[in-house]
Amino acid sequence: MKKIFLYSFLAISVLSCKKEKTTVNSQILLETKKDTLKETEITIAKVSEDLKNNHFSKELSNYTDEVINKIAENMIFKADLFDEGEKNHLKEITSFENNIISFYWETCGTGGCVHYQKMQIKNNNIIDLGNGFDKLTESETLRLENIIKLKNKNFSHISGRSETDIKLKENGNYLMIFSGLEEAEGEATGGSLEITYETNDLKTFITNSVKVLKRV
Repeated sequence: MKKIFLYSFLAISVLSCKKEKTTVNSQILLETKKDTLKETEITIAKVSEDLKNNHFSKELSNYTDEVINKIAENMIFKADLFDEGEKNHLKEITSFENNIISFYWETCGTGGCVHYQKMQIKNNNIIDLGNGFDKLTESETLRLENIIKLKNKNFSHISGRSETDIKLKENGNYLMIFSGLEEAEGEATGGSLEITYETNDLKTFITNSVKVLKRV
């Protein structure tokens, strides 16, 4: 009887310890999650505040805080605006036209670290346009490059350093205008080819809309 009582006591003690340990772990996880959320909220709030105080503050004043927060949340790099230091990469808001805001990022100080991002504000929602062509699927990008090659046999690749000009057409499509390089050209030149195509979903392009022009 004593043995049975002892075993029962030990079993209860072990279960009690396990339950206590589980509770402690749950609290730690919960506290960690809260800290992470708090840190994210502070970052977005700071970026939103900086957006409202930049040189396009007049244009942004037409939008609610909710929309500005969505812009901050969709930035490819979460950082304070226009400050010095390794953590602050957003160099400039290059334009704000037809409800499309354009960001210029530089993440390491060299041309290879240049990034462009555009966002469209539509019905109080944000559509991340990226740098236009980089929103194409992998298969569509390959198909586009093949079509460009057919139109210009010297085509090498799409310039990753150039900013895409994105225009809205009356039919609702996006017109993408960007640069391409020929085989003899270096990336630093930006490319001598002007490439355009239309898309209605960003992920695919309309085949017969592709044009390739050689800049003089």
